[in-house]
Amino acid sequence: KEKAIEAGHSADIVLRQEDDVLDTWFSSGLWPFATVGWPQDEGKDASTDLARFYPGTCLETGYDILFFWVARMVMLGIELT
Repeated sequence: KEKAIEAGHSADIVLRQEDDVLDTWFSSGLWPFATVGWPQDEGKDASTDLARFYPGTCLETGYDILFFWVARMVMLGIELT
């Protein structure tokens, strides 16, 4: 609240934290396997999209997010699938 007041907002400003969000940085790491049926299809037969398409063999991304985004995807994939 102090930072908001220092930025020029009135002292009676009401701030609240949004409680209905999944952190973007965290959710970006879930994207590669969550979009193909994880966790519902985990451990099922080879005909599921998760078994057929994850892990992928090709990823196109920008150099500026290579470490942060791709490393998170890899680490979460190893840990959760």
